Amino acid sequence: MRTSEKVIALTIITLAVILGATCIFVNLMGKSIIIKQIENATHKKTTIGYFNLSPTLRLEIKNLKVEGLAKIDSLVISPDILGFFGGKITIDTLKFVRPEFTFTKTPPVVVNGGKTGAELILPVLKKAPEQPKGFRLFPLGFKYIRIENGKINYIDQSVSTEGIRITLENINCKINQLYFYLRPVATSFEFKGRIPWREGQVNGQLEIEGWFDYFKKSMQASLKIKDIDAIYLYPYYSMWVNLEKARIEKAKLNFSADVNGLNNNINVACHLELTDLVRRPLEPGQSEEKASKITNKVIDIFKEVDQGKVELNFNIKTKMDSPQFGLDTFRTAFEDKLSKSREKGFRPENTLVLPLKMLEGGVRGFTDLTRAMVDGIFAIGGEIKKSTEGALQR
Repeated sequence: MRTSEKVIALTIITLAVILGATCIFVNLMGKSIIIKQIENATHKKTTIGYFNLSPTLRLEIKNLKVEGLAKIDSLVISPDILGFFGGKITIDTLKFVRPEFTFTKTPPVVVNGGKTGAELILPVLKKAPEQPKGFRLFPLGFKYIRIENGKINYIDQSVSTEGIRITLENINCKINQLYFYLRPVATSFEFKGRIPWREGQVNGQLEIEGWFDYFKKSMQASLKIKDIDAIYLYPYYSMWVNLEKARIEKAKLNFSADVNGLNNNINVACHLELTDLVRRPLEPGQSEEKASKITNKVIDIFKEVDQGKVELNFNIKTKMDSPQFGLDTFRTAFEDKLSKSREKGFRPENTLVLPLKMLEGGVRGFTDLTRAMVDGIFAIGGEIKKSTEGALQR
């Protein structure tokens, strides 16, 4: 055997021994190391039922539990070894099987202000992280991310004394080619789940799918949320509308958005529709309150313009590298709807002129019912993000 062949053979044997020893060490000590790291990050008791690292560096974890925060039946991480030679960490496959995450929002800290009956509410301040000069994203990428039969629990204890719980279950998600550094590749994604409401109510449905290419600043996506229970989410807009006075017993909301982006310019075509609206009938001799009358008129306006439907269409224009969303376009669309009703001869001037008049009268009615639902959808997503960040910082 030639000297060069001996060197190559010896090198391969040495690397195999090192790799084997590393796998043995990690399998013996890896479970406790990961548990310690998670507990240090979350301050939550953590357990792992099964831990294994194969010679191909495929990591498999089963029955991972982080008290009050997460439960994962199975987690598989398979790295792309060739990616390490390019100075980047690339995960070939990241797969979650039956993961369940719980996020809880608690009310702000309340302390006695030192005066009789006085209380001071202190908001929880979060210091923005300082980014050092030359900061750049960590060179991390994922070829395939899969979530099978996942579940997210969001518990908001700040909206009422009882709190409100929103669950997204049966989550199935696929993400292909996601990189946290600029790379000329399109990232595709698909996300589906259902939202159980009150017992006996139809489950809500959430579907998101599409692709984006951050390198070219282009994207195309669709979002559909069906059968949102407006009554269940009443605590989020109770300060705007009194369902009892408006005589609203049941209401559902459907929301969809088609997103199209090219050269950093994004257009979001939104469709909002109120369905299955059930009004409580007046009792014999009972007079109708102002809130109920205004609700009647607003609904009549929408049905007159849209052939019996209660819907609203509006567009949001923004930038892909600095997305911004507001409710100005929603308000404009609502006022345009009222203008169209006037063109058709439906003129409710004696009862309702513009949403501003409703605000002046102290009654919010249908306008804020739908606006609050839009607010709630984005607020829930934002609060889940904040809760996640807070848990990791603790």
